[in-house]
Amino acid sequence: MGNEERIAELIEDLAELDDDVINEAKTELIKIGDTAVTQLIETLAHNLYDVVENAADVLAAIGEPAIPTLMDEMEIAVRHHALAISSTLSRMGEQAIPVLVNALSNTLNEDLREYAVRALSSMGDTAKSAIPALIEALDDPADEVRTYSAYALANFGEDASDAIPALVKAFDDDSERVKHHVAFALEKIGTPEAHEALRALL
Repeated sequence: MGNEERIAELIEDLAELDDDVINEAKTELIKIGDTAVTQLIETLAHNLYDVVENAADVLAAIGEPAIPTLMDEMEIAVRHHALAISSTLSRMGEQAIPVLVNALSNTLNEDLREYAVRALSSMGDTAKSAIPALIEALDDPADEVRTYSAYALANFGEDASDAIPALVKAFDDDSERVKHHVAFALEKIGTPEAHEALRALL
């Protein structure tokens, strides 16, 4: 049996109801490593949530070797698949931040910027190093990018205090959803300056 066939069999096991079978498949797929990445990324488009979650677990465990292929696929994938890839990248933490930040500067692909900022916003406090890029993204042409940038900044509390002037400016946004998330970010930053700004805006 070839490697691709074995990987396909193991991926089929990710749909089993027996946790022992699933865990054994995960363990073997992680050992196989980057050779299994392409097939695992394809599995992120599966229609069963549990299978997608299991594949994402394996990819996150494989880690850095999977990131370039994940980014390449996220740029071209259909939306539900791209969102699953974004969620997988968010599990990878700091090692994925540089490529996600780089994607925020891709002026030609609005969807890619959205998927990247969604991944960063799902990392919570881990994505602190992305704060400067997230501040810049508050000016992005796309509503969803601005929305998730504000949401991501809310995760950092006082550490995002440098974002206050940009958030105040962003409160003038035409999108009510963006304004809501900007207000939420100022509340979560929580410094006296942030609270004063929020009172003035409201």
